[in-house]
Amino acid sequence: MRHGKILWLGLVAVLALACQAGAAEVRYEAEDVIVNREALIPEKSAPDKWTVWSTDTNAHNWSGRVVVRAPAVLADRERPEDGAPPLQIRLPIPEDGVYTISLGGTQRPLGLSTDGGKTWRRFTQGTIARAVTLPAGHFECWFDDRYAAEEPSQRGSGYLDYFLVSRLEHVRNNMSNPDFETGEPGQAPPGWSWWHREQQQGEGIITTEAHSGRGALRIKTPEGRDWALSNVYSIAVQPGEYYLLTGWGKTVAGTKPTVSVVGKKNGQVANWAVGRSNVWGKEWRQFRTQVCIPEGIDEVYVRVNGSGACEALIDDLALARLDGPAPMPAPPPVEGFAKTRVIEPMGRGVVAQAVSDGVYVSWRLLRDDPAEIAFDVFRRQDGQEQKLNAAPIRQTCDFLDQAPADETAVYIVRPAAGATAAVGEARAWPAPDATAQPYQSFALSNPESRAQKVGVGDLNGDGVYDYVVKHPIENVDPWSVVWYKSPDTYKLEAFLGDGTRLWTRDLGWSIERGIWYSPYIVYDFNGDGKAEVAVKMGEGDPRDEDGRVTSGPEWLVILDGMTGEDIARAPWPSREPFENYNPSCRNLLIVAYLDGRTPCVVALRGTYGVQLAEAWQLKDGKLERLWTYDNEAFPGCWGQGAHTNYALDVDGDGRDEIVLGSVVLDDNGVPLWTTGKGHPDGVFVGDLQPWRPGLEVAYVMETRQKTGGLCMADAATGELLWELGVPTSHVDGKGTCANLDPRYPGTELAGADMRILEPGTNKRGLHNAWLFTAAGELLYEGQDMPYRFGTWTAYWDADLQKELCRGKMLDPDGGEVGGHYQGSLLLVADVLGDWREEIFTTVKGEFRIYSTPLPAMDRRVCLMQEHNYRLRISSNAMGYGTEALLPYDPESESPNLNLTFQGQDTTPSLQVVAVASRRQAIKGRVVLIGEAGVRFEPASFAVELPAGERLVQRVTLDLPDGYRGLVRAQFEVGDGAILHGQVPVLGQKKVMTEGIFVEAESFVSQQGGAVQVRDDKPGTRGKSISHWDAAGHRLTWEAKTPEAGRYRLQMRYCNPDGAQRKLVVAGRECGTFTLPGTGGFGQTNQEWEHFSPVGKDGKPMVFELAAGTHAIVMENVDNKGCNLDYLVLSKEK
Repeated sequence: MRHGKILWLGLVAVLALACQAGAAEVRYEAEDVIVNREALIPEKSAPDKWTVWSTDTNAHNWSGRVVVRAPAVLADRERPEDGAPPLQIRLPIPEDGVYTISLGGTQRPLGLSTDGGKTWRRFTQGTIARAVTLPAGHFECWFDDRYAAEEPSQRGSGYLDYFLVSRLEHVRNNMSNPDFETGEPGQAPPGWSWWHREQQQGEGIITTEAHSGRGALRIKTPEGRDWALSNVYSIAVQPGEYYLLTGWGKTVAGTKPTVSVVGKKNGQVANWAVGRSNVWGKEWRQFRTQVCIPEGIDEVYVRVNGSGACEALIDDLALARLDGPAPMPAPPPVEGFAKTRVIEPMGRGVVAQAVSDGVYVSWRLLRDDPAEIAFDVFRRQDGQEQKLNAAPIRQTCDFLDQAPADETAVYIVRPAAGATAAVGEARAWPAPDATAQPYQSFALSNPESRAQKVGVGDLNGDGVYDYVVKHPIENVDPWSVVWYKSPDTYKLEAFLGDGTRLWTRDLGWSIERGIWYSPYIVYDFNGDGKAEVAVKMGEGDPRDEDGRVTSGPEWLVILDGMTGEDIARAPWPSREPFENYNPSCRNLLIVAYLDGRTPCVVALRGTYGVQLAEAWQLKDGKLERLWTYDNEAFPGCWGQGAHTNYALDVDGDGRDEIVLGSVVLDDNGVPLWTTGKGHPDGVFVGDLQPWRPGLEVAYVMETRQKTGGLCMADAATGELLWELGVPTSHVDGKGTCANLDPRYPGTELAGADMRILEPGTNKRGLHNAWLFTAAGELLYEGQDMPYRFGTWTAYWDADLQKELCRGKMLDPDGGEVGGHYQGSLLLVADVLGDWREEIFTTVKGEFRIYSTPLPAMDRRVCLMQEHNYRLRISSNAMGYGTEALLPYDPESESPNLNLTFQGQDTTPSLQVVAVASRRQAIKGRVVLIGEAGVRFEPASFAVELPAGERLVQRVTLDLPDGYRGLVRAQFEVGDGAILHGQVPVLGQKKVMTEGIFVEAESFVSQQGGAVQVRDDKPGTRGKSISHWDAAGHRLTWEAKTPEAGRYRLQMRYCNPDGAQRKLVVAGRECGTFTLPGTGGFGQTNQEWEHFSPVGKDGKPMVFELAAGTHAIVMENVDNKGCNLDYLVLSKEK
């Protein structure tokens, strides 16, 4: 006891000396201020003791000193005596004054009492007592190990690291020493506490270089990690209150600091920035931002924070309470140059392609076509035309020519007799070979390059879509962890719809080679019927020594679509307000009809913090500014940006709003609403819940959330309709949002929560994934949810649901629907043929367009004539690519028949879903039709549905052995109309049984990565390998040939989107091959395929091998994953 008294008196003396020296804050290590030291045990764990721990290297990373650790708490304890006894803490108070007492530790909760254990509250770290008047003596509090972390995966031990006793001086403007008039030049300012991630780095001191008065704050930090200077005074607040944060500042050098209002709940930090403002500019500049206190906050304080090297001055801070929201600027509505709505010309869009049973022809239904229009199809050969259809085609916009002529034939689509409308024609796309699907090819100027983005617009005004692509495909991200120096420059290239290349424009070294540096969009901005190109550009070569572009002029440039020459330019939103390089490099563009008539172009900068937007119109050959937006002026709008954006009318006033992410701008550039949830990785806007009026927004939230990592909101108001109810760290990728499952109305939403595996890297691991219906019903949860990170979808077959794009076109449970593509997917858009969508891909030296070869069951107006859809397609030329959604639900407007084969790994069956539109009930019958030997149970069934209802029918299939064919169905929907559907039915895929087998998991070496050996993939020969997904990851196998001969190599593999591998066999370099997408990573038997490398002559490669052991080496060259079952060498007979 004597030693404890000496220690206590020593601490009082230390604090007294500190106060005499002018220090406003004293730090006490937790182990030095514990009264009941019998509750402690050194260096080892015990269920009923607190551990004084100095040997935990992990704790040293965040503490650097000894810590006091509680026993692990896996569930809340009911009594104080359970676990370790409560710790009594006694902190010295040397003289009367106003103090704030706080704790530093980890984020696991403990119990806190300030009344001797009578009452307890959950507490992690932060303020124990705020601005309390204390007499000289001591302050006591108690801690107990009684609370467990809310999320089970984060449960464990709580920690006590250190206590801060902060004496408050010169309190005004809701801060202590806000104008830095108290304290001496060169010393730390009283009332403020310095912290740096790398311990004793940097400083915040008083300087005489003030904006007013005699003192200001000077921040000076070296290169390194994050830092903060926090005010020790905090104030009690209530949700819904408004405050105005103001101050003066300037940046001398380096990164720019942020002045933030930090929110707490129950003494612990709950939100690091309920409001903030960046300090920028070389001269003194005032900053001001409104702060609205959100739910879950009961206390706030002010801090200055930043990262990396910084030198800045700050003065005259204030946090003033407002009676309510301050008046927002209210710019007048935009009135653009257009007197009537600018509408792009649209032709019939005929597309023809060779298929196995003839030539399939498809065309557009146009918005201005008469309601009852019908069509005739003609074939022109050698100057002679032949009508092909016996009766006018009215129910669909497609036709199959079952007796085609040669490839010179031209197909013509005309309105049937009595109608006046557009005519169209096309020559058939040939099939590349017997198994490949036809496509249209566009040759890039660089045969080694692949396209990264594609913009769609009519460049010459002929009613045919043309294309502007950007290449190469490789991407530099501004985040320092993954950034690298651009090895070359981007090129823009324009093509007419027939493949003619018009021009190439080099964006130059002022635009780094990444999507966030190089936005562009294609649209008719001046209303002349021809599309222009809006693009961000710079000048010259302003790169720093390391290759970054941090200076130099930046421009919004409008290019002539036919020539690529400049029409007009205007300054791009400034990089100056941004705190550092990464956030300043996030740039986007969008076209919006802000007055409902004029296509305006909006340039945007910023995602994670500051967001700037400037709206322009192209009038009389010049860019004219319409409005500007700076989110610093609006409460709740900081850091709400997304990686893409939407322009559409969300509130029904006939003018487009702009969905920037979690904030929506009204047509005049003022926020309409914000969820305040932060940065979404994925955003989707459309008629997601067709039973509700208006539109909805679905979010995939990257920002950490207590709830709502996946959520859906009303697009007009931002009101949340439903949300995921568990905490998430980083719901990653764009997610998937589409009407995929015919059992449920509306649009499903899927996303996956990722966790950083190694701090300071971009290595992430899957934590959990979810799939919800449009109504918020959970359909699936788990790490093996098949389209968790974001899968492209398209309207492809005849039904009114979308299909998954995975090399093959798939139903959501993995069944094939027919059709496939090769290459990396660029875009999904309805640019040709009937209302279903085309798929744009890129391979080396070209980009391609694939169109569905499957017969339609009904028709609807070309999707590109739906305003919301069309503008979303324009935005897909930059940022994250996202499917364009419709402002209506096709299934609500028309009856639907959906067939899904569900027999890949189980007893074969067919799911048949019949749906009545919201407009009309149905009384009819579904009849199933199969080839010889295929039997159904039932083979037909009656359907009687009220309007808006659906019937789900399971049909058992009896198939011949090894059967592969089509099952068809007819659905009588009334008034003589019959819907036709079809679906491929595929028997079990067989593994090979003959040859020299090398199991994938029997590799002899690997470099550049680590595959996983799997035994959970159905349909494999034994085990398989996965996680072969990093470029440079090389695997080597050895195959033993018993005798010399000529051998062919095959491999059984699967991947969702295609993957490239370099191959070497027995020392022979075979080049790089593309293993086409099979639909997934082997979740079903149907996702496995065989591949054999093909030589330049188009024939399978043959290897002359001697008897003995031979190395087979494959290397990942494109960062695409590919699973492998086995390799097999087959000797030619």
